[in-house]
Amino acid sequence: MGESDLPYTVKLTSDGDIITLGRHESFGEPLMTMTAHPKVEAETGEAFAFRHSIVHPFLTYFRINADGIKQPEVPISSLKEASLIHDFAVTKNYAVFFDSQIVIKPVEILRGKQPIGVNAAKMPRLGIIRRYAVDENEMWWVDAPGFNMIHAVNAWEEDDGNTIVMVALNILGVEHVLERVDLIHSSVERIEIDVQTESLRRRSSVCSRNLEFAVINPAYVGKKNRYAYASIGEPMPNMVGVVKIDLSLSATTGYSSSGDECAVASHLYPPGCSGGEIVFVPREPENPATQEDDGYLVSYVYDKNTQESNFIVMDAKSPTLAIVAAVKLPHRVPFGFHGIFVPDSQLKKL
Repeated sequence: MGESDLPYTVKLTSDGDIITLGRHESFGEPLMTMTAHPKVEAETGEAFAFRHSIVHPFLTYFRINADGIKQPEVPISSLKEASLIHDFAVTKNYAVFFDSQIVIKPVEILRGKQPIGVNAAKMPRLGIIRRYAVDENEMWWVDAPGFNMIHAVNAWEEDDGNTIVMVALNILGVEHVLERVDLIHSSVERIEIDVQTESLRRRSSVCSRNLEFAVINPAYVGKKNRYAYASIGEPMPNMVGVVKIDLSLSATTGYSSSGDECAVASHLYPPGCSGGEIVFVPREPENPATQEDDGYLVSYVYDKNTQESNFIVMDAKSPTLAIVAAVKLPHRVPFGFHGIFVPDSQLKKL
């Protein structure tokens, strides 16, 4: 999936090959695109998603029930210009969107220019909407100065019922995001939102390392979790390793621009090797008693010295994120793609 195109249908053959069948007209709607980051609620089986557009309404929120039936859309008219909205977060009762300084101006195409740019004068915002909202009246916005996000890590509600906690990657040096990616710095931040006052209560740094493509155990989407895993950029987009972050250690008072104490494990690839996005694979996904970090981290790593790609498997509980398996691939796997792990139980339904 990608928000610039329709979803694609793939087929798994009996010998394990994946064949692309073509574009999929989602829910009978021929022009319906959707985010590459839908959120699936493990307990209910629901999927929450959105699409953004270069024409009004620039953002539309919707959900799909456990039976695969799309529910009525909620157009978001309060978004006054097209922003690059690539990801979002969900909690038990809310969905959180990001209106960053990265904007889309289609008219620039007619001038032979890049349609995606940065509006430095714009105030970044967070949009909070009820998870089961029927219209935009159940949404509100809060200013988030200097917060420019492309990827979320997770979000949840605290036990007081009045606090939304969101963990996400904030891009510093956003003006370089299109032409000089090597100059940007993406660090993990924690934001607390007061639901009662509809305001941003607190903001703090979780890990100041240059990180991207953060993932969690998928069973914890929308729930309070402890661990996240992210790729290390030195510089972006050269991913030289993986770090494990303990979110329970993150600062909760004030905003700090530095701090790396929440990184509790890391694994660096050999010199000349770069990786892509990592994916967390639970060791026992059907066992509710298993620990959150009991699983594996999988990714593709390219070795420019040998011009070969390897599929690697790391132990997520290991203090060094030790590689427990590696498979040399017959050809190179390009960088830049998101990943997903599909268990046998789901493959059998295809």
